[in-house]
Amino acid sequence: MRWTPGGFVTQVRETLAHSPVHRNELLCVQRLRGVAVLMVLLVHIEDVAHRLPGWSGFHSFYATHVGYSGPDMFFVISGFIMSYITFGTRFDRRSWLIGRVVRIYPLYMLFTALVVGLWLYDPAMTMGSGEQDWASVTRSVLIVPQAGLPLLFVGWTVEHEIVFYAIVFLTASFLSLNWLVRVLVILALGAFAKWVVAHAYGIDFWDYHLLSLYMAQFAMGALVYRYREFAVRLGWRSPVACAVVLFSVGVAFAESGAINMEQPLRVLAFGGAYSLLLLGLLNHERGLREQGRMPTRRSALVTVGDASYSLYLSHPFVLAVFGKVFLFLAPTGWAAALWIVLAALTTLATGVAVHVLLERPLIALGKRWTQKSPKPARQGVLNER
Repeated sequence: MRWTPGGFVTQVRETLAHSPVHRNELLCVQRLRGVAVLMVLLVHIEDVAHRLPGWSGFHSFYATHVGYSGPDMFFVISGFIMSYITFGTRFDRRSWLIGRVVRIYPLYMLFTALVVGLWLYDPAMTMGSGEQDWASVTRSVLIVPQAGLPLLFVGWTVEHEIVFYAIVFLTASFLSLNWLVRVLVILALGAFAKWVVAHAYGIDFWDYHLLSLYMAQFAMGALVYRYREFAVRLGWRSPVACAVVLFSVGVAFAESGAINMEQPLRVLAFGGAYSLLLLGLLNHERGLREQGRMPTRRSALVTVGDASYSLYLSHPFVLAVFGKVFLFLAPTGWAAALWIVLAALTTLATGVAVHVLLERPLIALGKRWTQKSPKPARQGVLNER
């Protein structure tokens, strides 16, 4: 069939229109995913806006105190999701591995290949990830953890996810959910001990993210899954209220820290806030489901959550193009504001299109490859990242 822009838009629109809400689907998790990726996008849109005349010195309160915590929310959600899909049904190694590889690697390698092409053309074109060599580029393509930024700079979070996935796989293969929580807590405590030793005595070492402070946030998400049934009695208001308190502490006192040099207060305050928020929203959604009040259509925020991985990987390329446009046109005043809005809308549209045209077919392919694996009934349905 001949490709046309109108046909492309129609295909995306029809695919989204035929994406119903599945029975017992955890929509609150998808909404939080949408919020997390939007938090990251807003920070990076502001970074690109610095190329506009008069905007170079602008740093909003949001970007410096709130927006940088988007990855913290992703890590908490991942801790919950991976516990849910791994221990919520009979664990099958083959299905699990195929599912993770198909969902993560093809799309990541596609966008990394684009940056590799730019790097081969001009080694200085690394999209802000710093100086690279063939060793670091190879590690970037394979998503092997490294101390510096990978070639596709947003991949630093994916590196942490891969290490976490490996821990989940090994634990599920030989142990239980309780052991996953214990392992994550032990690694988190080791990470805090490492941070103290490094800052008190200057002793540091590379650990391939095994002793990353973010292990605490993965542990928080796993704890929400482990004890969510016991926490139903808390309702949703108390967890959300506590989340607001911890979030306020993070906004007021936490600092981001450089990549792979995260700060403990950031990890604890924002991780605690987002895990309690997740718990509160899960309890609230449970109540709506029991009352038969769950929506039957996917909201815009749920759709953004569905496309969060595609958005996360594609947005640096879209914003890089707009950065060039900003330098060339140098708009000011209302024109500059309109260009920023256009950059945001184009970034969202591109990410959703990548999700519909590439990510969803890959997910479907992975499901076909695992059809022969046992599929016991699951308590709920969740669109996995």
